[in-house]
Amino acid sequence: MADIELRNVSKHFGEAEIINGVDFKAGHGEFIVFVGPSGCGKSTLLRLITGLDQVSGGQILIGGEDVTRLRPSQRGVAMVFQSYALFPHLSVAENIGFGLRLAKLPKAEIKQRVRETARILRVEDLLDRKPRQLSGGQRQRVAIGRSIIRNPKVFLFDEPLSNLDAALRVLMRLEIARLHKRLGTTMIYVTHDQTEAMTLADRIVVINRGRIEQIGSPINLYDAPANRFVAGFIGSPAMNFVELSRREGDCYLGASDQGADALLPQFTGEAAVLGVRPEHVMLADADMADLRATVEIVEKLGSETMVYLQTKAMDTPLTMRAPPESRLAPGERVSLRFERGHIHVFDHEGATISTR
Repeated sequence: MADIELRNVSKHFGEAEIINGVDFKAGHGEFIVFVGPSGCGKSTLLRLITGLDQVSGGQILIGGEDVTRLRPSQRGVAMVFQSYALFPHLSVAENIGFGLRLAKLPKAEIKQRVRETARILRVEDLLDRKPRQLSGGQRQRVAIGRSIIRNPKVFLFDEPLSNLDAALRVLMRLEIARLHKRLGTTMIYVTHDQTEAMTLADRIVVINRGRIEQIGSPINLYDAPANRFVAGFIGSPAMNFVELSRREGDCYLGASDQGADALLPQFTGEAAVLGVRPEHVMLADADMADLRATVEIVEKLGSETMVYLQTKAMDTPLTMRAPPESRLAPGERVSLRFERGHIHVFDHEGATISTR
């Protein structure tokens, strides 16, 4: 088990800047999740840590040792990829023990460690099968087992569940959480899946255009985003954003040329955008409303109902999370209020001003 530290790490491909001055430290045994839009640099950052790509500047330390110029095999890390990369002609046991065979360990030791690894991942009854005889979840367990057996200091996962169907993703997510609890090894996990990030991470690192936007616990990022980018990226469905406008010093919801819905005297002149999550949008009496809206689409999901509404304050639909028994119907006119204490306010640059 080891910590990981990145000091002013950068990566360029020609003139293209992929990673720009990243500073970050993962503690012993932490489960860290990298999230961000496609092309933001999260997988590149993982490859820099493992040594598959070389940094253009900065240092990488693992367990306090500078590994910046070491080969991947010298860093004590194991990486699990999106593709299983199993040898099709080898059995499960041979795939799991392949690295130990290369290291020329005694056959008896390899056999014992393969069986122990298979037991941890619950594939001990599959050791004689070939990869083509396995399901997607079983293949991913074998790929993870090939990494576990080396007893690495650090595990790196690059979107390992993206090839699985929804049900298997849930099961494998639980398996990875159990594995981390059992091994206590430092893990860094790259994903674009909100649920994976929120449920697995001790801390989430939000990356955008090669820079870290914010680091924090899942709940901290959800409740107290540092800026509009983090607020919009963390959470599913995404946060609603409503432009604020001013007339004669007063602040209103919506652009002034569209007409104003609600007067908001509590917001300062720096306020430019209001953000509110779907669960904090509520039906209200007309005299208490912040917005008037028309129901456009209603999605009955069993445990909840998602309602998409058209308002003159927004160009895009406003999303409301309603109880499962909600009887709202398309075309219905409603009055809405934003729950006080859960309103996020952003300035013209996108930085968070406050949560009210």
